[in-house]
Amino acid sequence: MKVLSITLSSKLSSFLRRKLVKAVEEFSNKIEAEENLIILPKKEKAEFGTFLCSSSIIAGKHIGRTYYEGLIFSTSRRFEKEAEITAKELLLEPKEYRVEVDVNGAGTLKLPGFRLENGILILYILPKYIFEFSQENLTLATQEDYVQITFSPLEYGFRGEVSLSLNKAKEVRVLLKGNKAEEFLFWDNESGSFTYNFIDEPLVIISHEKLITPKEFARSLGKVSIISGHGEFGIVGEMVLPLKKEVMESINLTVTF
Repeated sequence: MKVLSITLSSKLSSFLRRKLVKAVEEFSNKIEAEENLIILPKKEKAEFGTFLCSSSIIAGKHIGRTYYEGLIFSTSRRFEKEAEITAKELLLEPKEYRVEVDVNGAGTLKLPGFRLENGILILYILPKYIFEFSQENLTLATQEDYVQITFSPLEYGFRGEVSLSLNKAKEVRVLLKGNKAEEFLFWDNESGSFTYNFIDEPLVIISHEKLITPKEFARSLGKVSIISGHGEFGIVGEMVLPLKKEVMESINLTVTF
């Protein structure tokens, strides 16, 4: 099981934040993570429940479709308590989760876990997915262009086969869309295939309720953007035509535990 310590990659602006970062880093070094168990250095009182975090941009520098440094984010965080325990060992029970982070850093987190009295969070992901498509094929067509995308589920994601015959159209795009983010799955003018995997290894996330953000979560995984978890998603096919509006069709993807 992989343990991630999430603090802040940017320059800390206050003594309090530096203190919280130090507390998270020290705590991360003291815990032990087994298959479905977290062993704490001592017995702690903890709340069990779901951590919800949402971040959106309220200002920033925008050139074309790209956001640059200097962004200002509005971030809300809350922990929904389901139970309270006092223990040294915390059992990680499989639960649904969802993470969405767009390339600009905005997004949402919905993660199960524990909150200690000092505000330290022990969140986790135990990956298990059942992928169901509203239909197996997505078709885009004009009088001179034709595209068919066929989907099939995998253990941790799904695969798409793209067959196309383009005359007037410039290219075909396939996107995975959540509520707050989107990911390009395919972008080409020739037939091909793509694979998209959700998080595929058990994770334990250590942070503090005042520090964690969707952007820092994605960064800790070595990603700029990410869509993963359970619930409803959209898969959109776009046929790009010169001097005309794109031809678009979509299907729904339902991911259950």
